Order: sequence, then structure tokens, then C-alpha cells
Amino acid sequence: MPHEDLQELAVRAASGSRRDLQELLHEIHVRRLAHGGARRVLADAADVEDAAQETLIAVARGIHTFEGRSRFTSWVHRIAINAALEVLRRKSRAGSPTDEPPEPGGTLRRMSSVAATRIDVENALRRLPDEYREALRLREFDQRPYEEIADLLHLPIGTVRSRISRARRLIGVYLGLAPDMPE
Repeated sequence: MPHEDLQELAVRAASGSRRDLQELLHEIHVRRLAHGGARRVLADAADVEDAAQETLIAVARGIHTFEGRSRFTSWVHRIAINAALEVLRRKSRAGSPTDEPPEPGGTLRRMSSVAATRIDVENALRRLPDEYREALRLREFDQRPYEEIADLLHLPIGTVRSRISRARRLIGVYLGLAPDMPE
């Protein structure tokens, strides 16, 4: 299925078609569309799989918010990054048992946690210096190649790579997932 058909499928699913939503979730799973975003944040393959599954759930719950103005694959990529950050955050919490049985109301807590994560990520992005934020936005959200970003920003490619790397590290610091960086 070409990307244009996937986009149309997503728009139909967003308008309420359960059949199209099921097909869309199948395509996300088969094409491993959530894995790229998850791998940007996570190294462990099992964690990437967890984030991919959480991405499917988030897409199913939030498809009604997809308006079709952005590429569907970019939209899924952002959700996958948020899911991966949530997996990372859960793993980094000190003293939280990993084999804890699910509690009643756990789904609601997970949903609020995903919403909190999204807000945390948006706040972290706002804290980035403009030049880092723009380079990161072009790479992560618009999925542009480094060469194109360099052309758009009129910068050497090494500077673009450096800004994106620093932006990623700062996001980790702002989210409490990485130690503070020297200024």
C-alpha cells in the first residue's frame, strides 16, 4: 500500500470507520512504522517492541485527532517517540517494581501518564534554544534528511548534526532522563 493510500486510510479511520482503523493498525504493525521513532529513544529491542505496542494503542485511542494536515507517518512517528519516552521513564524510575500486577484503573493512569509525557516533551521542546529546536523539528517531526536541513538552515551538515545531537541530549536532561550537561 503506497503512502498516499495509507494517508487516505488514516483519514477514513479518523472519521470513525472501525474497519479502516483495524486495517490501519494492521499496516502500522506490518510495516513496523512505530519502530523507527521508538529506536530513536530506546536501545533495547524488547523496549522498542513495548513502545511499538503502546503506539498502536495510542493510535487506536487518538485516531479521531488526526486531521490529515500532516503526513500520517509523521504523526505515528511522534506518537512512537512519546511512547518510547514513556517506556524509558518507567524504566528509569528508581524502586519501581517491574513485575507489578496491573491495578484497577491502570489504563486511566497510563493514559494520563501518556498525556503528562506529551506535555513534558512539549515543554522540553519549548525550552530548547531556537537553533536547536528548529534543527530537531526538521529532523524528528518533518523527517528531513540532514543534507536538506543543512540547505534549509544554510549551515554546514556537521553543524546540523551537532545541533540535533545536542537538542536530543538537552531533551533528555529536561525530562530527567539524562544527567545535566555542562553549558
